[in-house]
Amino acid sequence: MLEFVFVLEQTLGHAAHARNLERVVAAEPDIEGSFLHIEFDDRRGWQRLPGLGNWSLRASWAARQGLQRKLAARTPDAIFIHTQVASLLATAIMRRVPAIVSMDATPINFDRIGHAYAHRPGNPSLEAVKRLANRRAFAAARFLVAWSRWAADSLREDYGVSASKIRVIPPGVDLGLFMPLDRERHGPTRLLFVGGDLERKGGLDLLRVLPSLGDRVELDLVTSAELPAVAAGAAVRVHRGLKPQSAALIRLFREADIFVLPTKGECLGQAITEAMACGLPVIATPVGGIPELVRDGDTGLIVPPGSPDELGRALAALVSDPRRGRAMGQAGLELARREHDATRNNRSILSLMCTLAAHPVSEAMPA
Repeated sequence: MLEFVFVLEQTLGHAAHARNLERVVAAEPDIEGSFLHIEFDDRRGWQRLPGLGNWSLRASWAARQGLQRKLAARTPDAIFIHTQVASLLATAIMRRVPAIVSMDATPINFDRIGHAYAHRPGNPSLEAVKRLANRRAFAAARFLVAWSRWAADSLREDYGVSASKIRVIPPGVDLGLFMPLDRERHGPTRLLFVGGDLERKGGLDLLRVLPSLGDRVELDLVTSAELPAVAAGAAVRVHRGLKPQSAALIRLFREADIFVLPTKGECLGQAITEAMACGLPVIATPVGGIPELVRDGDTGLIVPPGSPDELGRALAALVSDPRRGRAMGQAGLELARREHDATRNNRSILSLMCTLAAHPVSEAMPA
C-alpha cells in the first residue's frame, strides 16, 4: 500500500479540482491518500497573490505545518502540492520526501494578467525575493504539473525549469456529472455565464450587450456579485449560492445553449471545460490558457477582452446560426473527452506519484 499526502488549495476554481482528485484517489485500492485542505478566508480581504503576499505566506505556512504533523507520525511515499503558493515554505520537506508541485499559472504568468485582478508587481527587490522563493520550490519538487502549455512555457522560459521535469496535465472535468442533455430545445437561446467577479469575468460587458439581442435570448447568470440595473426587456435569471459541481449548477450547464465568459483575466477557466463537456459552444477571450480550450471557429468564438461590440457580434452570429453552434459544441465535447477527462488526468498524476515512490530522493530519476 502506497501512502500519499495531498496538499490542496481551496481558492477560486481549485475546489472542484480537489474534489475530482480525491474521488479518483478513493477509487484506487493500492493507494492510501490523506488530504490537507488549504482554505482561504476572504472575509478579511486577503487576496490570492502568487509570490510572497499575505495569502502566499498563510497558505505556505499552513501547508508546512500540516506536512510536518503528517511526517511526525509517518513518512509518506510521495507528496502532491497544489498550487505552488502552498509549496514556498516546504522546500526542506520536498528534499526529504519526493514531491510534485502543481499550478494553474506561474507567478510571472499572473503578473502578466494581474491587472484584471487589481494586482501589480511590487518593487524590484520584492520581485527578486519572490522569484528566488519560487525557483527554490520548483527546484525542490521532482515534477511540476502545469494545467496548460501557457503555464508550462513560463516554467521553462521564465524560471529555467527543464522540460523533462514538466508535465502538462489539465485538471479536467468530471464527465460523469457534466454531459450533454439529450433534448430538443425550443424558444429563446439560453445563455449561461458563471463567475463571481462580474467585472473581471466580463459579466458587465455581457449585460451591456444583452438588450441588442432582444427576445431571442435569455441569460442564466451565476454569480455572487451585486448586479447593476438590468435593462428593461432583458431576460435575466440570477442564481446565487451555487456550489461547484452542485446539482443546480450542473442542470444550468446542461440546459444552456451557449456558454459565455468574456473574461479580462483568467488562468484557464474550469467552467469552460464544464461547458464543453456539456456540448456547448463557448464565447471567451484569448487570455491565459483559454485559447487551448476555445479554438476560434472550432470549439467556439474568441473576442477581445473588454469589447462589448465584438461580444455582441459573436453572440448574434451563434444565436442566428444554431447549427453552427451545435457543431462547435460537438467539437468542444470531443476535445473535453479527449484531453480533459478528470478521471484519466488525475490517474496520470497518481502514476507520476507512483514513479516518485519507486525512486526515493536519494536515487536518480529515470530519464
